[in-house]
Amino acid sequence: MTSSAVSRRVFLRSLAITAAVATVAAPGAALAQQLGEGMDRTGTLDIRNDDERRVFGDLQCTCGCPRESIATCTCGFAAGFRSEVRAMMQRGMTEEEIKAEWVRRHGPEALTVPTNSGFNRLVYIAPLVLIAGFAAFAIRVLRRLRERETVRSAAGAPDVAAAKRDEYDDKLDEELKQLDDE
Repeated sequence: MTSSAVSRRVFLRSLAITAAVATVAAPGAALAQQLGEGMDRTGTLDIRNDDERRVFGDLQCTCGCPRESIATCTCGFAAGFRSEVRAMMQRGMTEEEIKAEWVRRHGPEALTVPTNSGFNRLVYIAPLVLIAGFAAFAIRVLRRLRERETVRSAAGAPDVAAAKRDEYDDKLDEELKQLDDE
């Protein structure tokens, strides 16, 4: 198998892997962009202090909005959620207790930033592992190509241009030389 065929095969394989990853990731990104159908987004934000802003920013609105915190969502549900959280704050609950209660009521996906524990660590580690894996793959492919090139040149493989010279090329060179001399 020639080195160009190997290079082509490696290129096509890496292209197929990239296409597969993009195909898997694209629908999730597209769905995350859609607004909930029939959502009333005419409400106002009524954040009264920095403590509320910090706590509201950690909790996601679960009304069907495109992954917004209750600090930025203007739907009617978010206003009710803000009132609930204010009541928790008035009862003296800490930010962590409020988050724990929010997760108990709405599930772990209701936090804007997943907790760094258990299976959620995969959210933080997976991108780094994927980047390192793709870098290792690229380095491996480049090293293989370089090794094959050095083996081919060390084996004394004839130059492509020199291998295709024949009597017609020699005759053409002679005629061109004669024209230059005139």
